[in-house]
Amino acid sequence: MLVKQYLAILALVVTLPFAGSTHAALIFVGAWDVADLQAPLWDDPFPRGPLAYTGQEAAAYLFGGNPGDYTISTVDDTVANINNMAWYDIIGFGGAIFAQDYFNKYLGLYYGPGDSFDRTINGAASAFVRDNLSQGIERNYAFKEDGVPVPAPSALSLLLVGFALLCAAASRRRTRPAA
Repeated sequence: MLVKQYLAILALVVTLPFAGSTHAALIFVGAWDVADLQAPLWDDPFPRGPLAYTGQEAAAYLFGGNPGDYTISTVDDTVANINNMAWYDIIGFGGAIFAQDYFNKYLGLYYGPGDSFDRTINGAASAFVRDNLSQGIERNYAFKEDGVPVPAPSALSLLLVGFALLCAAASRRRTRPAA
């Protein structure tokens, strides 16, 4: 009987670290065109160009918060369709879809240089700049956690198993006949 109690306690100890494993549901917070009229112009300020943004950085710039708070998609505003990709404008080349955190910036910061670029897909890229792309076509959709934690299914089931084992051990202890 003592072995069962130890097993129940062990099960509870094993499940407790997983009980805190939660995630919040993603919600759609907004969308933007890479070439939005509010986006910086590609050659301003010359010659470095404006600051360049990853998809997540652009979302944080436009909607507030930190880049890591956002998940980006090029598909639509439906959570089930999130692809973790973003549209980017590439200086001297055009548009392309890369990962939401794709990073290729001139001098580590800029969409440039405005006076010379190689006209290939390897140029500096930004998810928010007015250059080669057309407004209304290349759109990025931003999602953010809604802040309401939801227990992860595996953690919840582990916690329930541990609790059931503990209850079973306690009930057997109470119903044991006196010797």
